[in-house]
Amino acid sequence: MPYIEGEDRHQIYLLPNTLDDFVDEENPVRVIDAYVDSLTLEELGFQVYSGTKPGQKPYRREDILKLYLYCYMNGIRSSRKMEAETLRNIELMWLIGKLKPDHGTLSAFMKNNQTAVKKLFKEFTLLLKGFGLIDGKLVAIDGTKVKASCSKKQHFNANIISMKLEYIDEKIDAYLREFFTEENHQKKQEIKEKLEVYQERLQQLQVIKQALKEKGETQICVTDSDAKSMKNNGKHEVCFNVQTAVDSKYKLILDCDTVNDVNDQGQLSNMVKKTKQVFPNQNITVLADTGYYNYLEIIDVVDESTELLIKPQKGKKEKVASGFDKENFKYDAINNKYICPLGYELPFKWNGKQNGKEYKRYTCEAFDICGQKESCTSAQGGRAVTRLKEEEVIAQVIEKTRIQSNIYKHR
Repeated sequence: MPYIEGEDRHQIYLLPNTLDDFVDEENPVRVIDAYVDSLTLEELGFQVYSGTKPGQKPYRREDILKLYLYCYMNGIRSSRKMEAETLRNIELMWLIGKLKPDHGTLSAFMKNNQTAVKKLFKEFTLLLKGFGLIDGKLVAIDGTKVKASCSKKQHFNANIISMKLEYIDEKIDAYLREFFTEENHQKKQEIKEKLEVYQERLQQLQVIKQALKEKGETQICVTDSDAKSMKNNGKHEVCFNVQTAVDSKYKLILDCDTVNDVNDQGQLSNMVKKTKQVFPNQNITVLADTGYYNYLEIIDVVDESTELLIKPQKGKKEKVASGFDKENFKYDAINNKYICPLGYELPFKWNGKQNGKEYKRYTCEAFDICGQKESCTSAQGGRAVTRLKEEEVIAQVIEKTRIQSNIYKHR
């Protein structure tokens, strides 16, 4: 025979193979099976059924959870695709004993147990900690944009609504003029139907505009109200911002969160807090990129047990090019003043408070004689520099990041 031949699919065997023969001892599916069997789902908050009530028999929650964990590990998210896998996937047949729950049952399971599933993932992280697979000594934080199930056509902000309203008004005016000049009855009826469509769209946009005003939001997605338009891969898309904290030892995820902030600047303290819940009494070093650079967030994060390495953001191009970026202003702690790049003083003016943080404000008095006011500032009263009460913390973080650049590169 010139080719390797497969078995005849109609061949009858006296001693057929068992499902266990198709799943080797090192297969990860056995880990899922053993892990779920070790859990007490009711204590985690899962809805558990006794199976003694009359009516249709329920599936064991353990079996549905095993199915979910297996499918998520293999990139299968849709409940309909999960249902299809139960009919053709040998590993899944082994895992749940050839059960075939429909997509409605699977969807309802996740809907009714969202909080319990989140708690389960936290418990699993603690299990990894107990096994020594994560140590929390060095943790990197980063975010990624995930496209939402929302078409761009279903995303609205003030500018989009204004443009659409203007376009609809023009179309309605054009159809009205055509309606009053048209003599053909059938044609008039067609124009009337088109006018009704545009009138309906006009009402829908007015409702969306009012909803934006009432909520105080700048944008809204009709099909997914939690999503927002964000810059993703060089273009604007309707997305979610998924935050992740990763342990350096074996690159395992410590925790994650899904937010709709368009950038990462307000998420540093959130992710560090989640990390410290896993390692509450331990010194940790957190690495974050420039996108997280936020004075208030950094001050909230850094303490005796938390070291932060983060690179500062570059100033505005025109300020950097002119040499009048804030980084070039030197602080004189003894005399409580700033010195500008030209050597002129910015004395202390007054104290202030914003977002719960105290700061001091320093204002230049020599802006009329220095000859560089246009390059330095557009403010009529001269250049002003603010200094947070805890700004020394920021300076220490920047210096530590510079010194420990070899560690920062692990990010």
